[in-house]
Amino acid sequence: MLKLMKYEFRKQAFSKGVILALLGLVEVLFGYSVIFDNENVLGTSVFLLTMLSFASLIFVAYESIITFSKDLKEKCSYMLFLVPKSTYSIIGAKVLSAGIQVIAVGLLFLAVSAVDFSILVAKYSSLAEITDKVRKLISAVIAYDINGSDVFLAFFNVLLNWISIITVAFFSITLSTTFLANKKFKGVVSFIIFVVLNYLFGLIVRTTIGDQINYTQTKIILDCLYYICFTIITYFGTGYMLDKKVSV
Repeated sequence: MLKLMKYEFRKQAFSKGVILALLGLVEVLFGYSVIFDNENVLGTSVFLLTMLSFASLIFVAYESIITFSKDLKEKCSYMLFLVPKSTYSIIGAKVLSAGIQVIAVGLLFLAVSAVDFSILVAKYSSLAEITDKVRKLISAVIAYDINGSDVFLAFFNVLLNWISIITVAFFSITLSTTFLANKKFKGVVSFIIFVVLNYLFGLIVRTTIGDQINYTQTKIILDCLYYICFTIITYFGTGYMLDKKVSV
């Protein structure tokens, strides 16, 4: 499986280099704004870092999904499924490589943001007071005292959500490819399946957890467990369909 994962990483390495280059440019702007005390450039760099963070996570997930779709549809990529590995190993390598990339990119931006924020707090003492007031306000609204572990758990929850979305997309693409192989608009049907499955998963979470548990560590942990379960279900579902319905 490690060789398969390396193959996936190599296929998607260029985009990660682009993300690193863009992040480097944003950090150059940030460093300039701090050194020369330029608030306009500072605001621009913080905005760009925020946008780049979200855009990068979305793109990494999107690229993994598009790569999987091409592997099923294009003849040259379809050869991947002819390697002497089980279908579950191939899908597992794709899911793990996608998950690792999402987590790595997410942790990278979290670390950079934490360092930048620490620099700003050290330079502007008033920022620490404002941050503390905002934290207390949010804690009062959600009736829970937020700490560092809560922020990390929430961040981890978001990453698991993204991984779950990727595996749901894999499942949807496989479902449309296997059962609707010769049908028109199978891409549209695949997207509809993707939306419906994510809606149903969200409905299950809201129905079982609901608002009875506020934004506590317990709720976040339960959310994480749900996302892990959804990922496992769609992973095995994808592997089963490819193993039984696709002739390779």
